[in-house]
Amino acid sequence: MKYYILTPFFPSTNSFRGSYLLDQAKAIQHISGYSVKVIILSSFYSSSKSSYTIENIECFTFKVLDFPSFLFPGWFKKWNLFRFNSFLIRNGMECDSESIVHGHINYPSSVFLHFFKKKFHSKTILQHHGLDILQFDTGIKLPLIKSIQNKWLFKYFHSTNHYIDYHIVVSEKVKNELLQIDASLLQKIIVCINGVDTTKFYKKNTPASSPHFIIGCVANFWELKDQMTLLRAVNELQISGIKNIKTIFVGDGPTLSYCKKYASKQNLLCEFILDKKHNELIDFYNSIDLFVLPSYYEAFGCVYLESLACGTPFIAVKNQGIDDVIPQKLKEVQLVEKKNYTQLSEKMAFFYRTNFTISFDKQYDINNVISNMLHNISVSSNE
Repeated sequence: MKYYILTPFFPSTNSFRGSYLLDQAKAIQHISGYSVKVIILSSFYSSSKSSYTIENIECFTFKVLDFPSFLFPGWFKKWNLFRFNSFLIRNGMECDSESIVHGHINYPSSVFLHFFKKKFHSKTILQHHGLDILQFDTGIKLPLIKSIQNKWLFKYFHSTNHYIDYHIVVSEKVKNELLQIDASLLQKIIVCINGVDTTKFYKKNTPASSPHFIIGCVANFWELKDQMTLLRAVNELQISGIKNIKTIFVGDGPTLSYCKKYASKQNLLCEFILDKKHNELIDFYNSIDLFVLPSYYEAFGCVYLESLACGTPFIAVKNQGIDDVIPQKLKEVQLVEKKNYTQLSEKMAFFYRTNFTISFDKQYDINNVISNMLHNISVSSNE
């Protein structure tokens, strides 16, 4: 059987963006025995590779013609689908009613899922990874045009909904966002959290080499990721007398310079690393004592479970997607109110003083997660 994955981003030899999608594709191929092929729905203006293989997953790039800046996406739908049909034939991608087509992110995947359902009657899946499901916050920011465009996106989503067999969401929080858009989707939704490839992330038996208690954070420097709350919490620890704290940030973005200035002004011991390859993160997680990401608009957050799989506990913000996997008895230890740096400093002080450990639950190994996902799809189709 054929299993096609449609996604606007996927790792290559030059980029690790979308690393989780590669882990998911590998798990699907390994567990199900399906012939998995990835179709990367790239921008028409990009210089991405036409085809390549990564970790035994075949990838093919189809360039989608659209206006720049995410302006009225789907405007060239008919022309894109005409080209896409030729693309499938040219690459020998056969499809029928037994095939599964799994799209990631609403646009442009929904356009092509619609095509597969109408032409081949394939089983179609749309997976939502973020809270901005209809991508209202993407692209152009001019208020009037944005208002018209958002109505366009909303209308198109409802017009194509009945061509989607299943909606996969990465957390209950994303599920609730989707239901606010269309409550009738309830029976089509499957919650499938982002599992961890434990062959890539695991605890290494390496002795501690730093005299500092090291706090790590991996995220783009955006306001919603809220690295400033972490820095303010570290400053609170320093004021309270806990001096041997070192904070290491991995990421880049618009709030980075402001965070650097604050850290310098408060004499905080911080290291800022702009980027790390995905396969280097195992060493990072194993080198820190505590992982903290105070993001307050988080669909799930792979980094939390990656850290835990490496034996490093984490602290997150309440009422985010990661809530789903934290046992009730640990919520008081691991979760804080958003932007509450005093509360965060108290939680971090607890880990500093107690050396409290948290075990990784094997049910969140990606093979177990994907096995459950495929089972749910199979069961639903037989009902």
